[in-house]
Amino acid sequence: MSDKITKEGERLNTIIGQGTVLKGECSVKGTVRVDGVIDGSLSATGIAILGKSGKVRGDLCVVNAIVGGQVDGSVLASGKLELQTGAKIEGDIKARTLVVEEGVFFQGHCDMEDAANERGRAVKDALKTPEVAGEAEKQKKVEEADSDDQEITFHGEPV
Repeated sequence: MSDKITKEGERLNTIIGQGTVLKGECSVKGTVRVDGVIDGSLSATGIAILGKSGKVRGDLCVVNAIVGGQVDGSVLASGKLELQTGAKIEGDIKARTLVVEEGVFFQGHCDMEDAANERGRAVKDALKTPEVAGEAEKQKKVEEADSDDQEITFHGEPV
């Protein structure tokens, strides 16, 4: 995501520069870069790039986000959320994909339920096929001896 932004909906079309303070809700169609302060929530249909000096004092609701600054509120990213070194998040996070670099401060709850549920469903579906289910059952099975004169085996082999 840090690479070149090439998709039409992801072109950088709004910049809130350092020294700028915006009060109220901010809604952007496309991609936004914030190096100033937003006193309120920010929503964007593209990527929200919060620079090292950028602050959002409210909720951040975006498709994808790169956060290097500070968010005092919840972050909801339907796609990828990247927290760069020095980022500070005080609020809950919900994202499909989360990347956290070293040196990030995060206080809140993180929910990645959608992505986890999709992987869980795929694993369950794979286990429903008879061959895979039988193999999984074999791997779980550990035979133990009932008395001292019987040998202990694992997958039918002595241990």
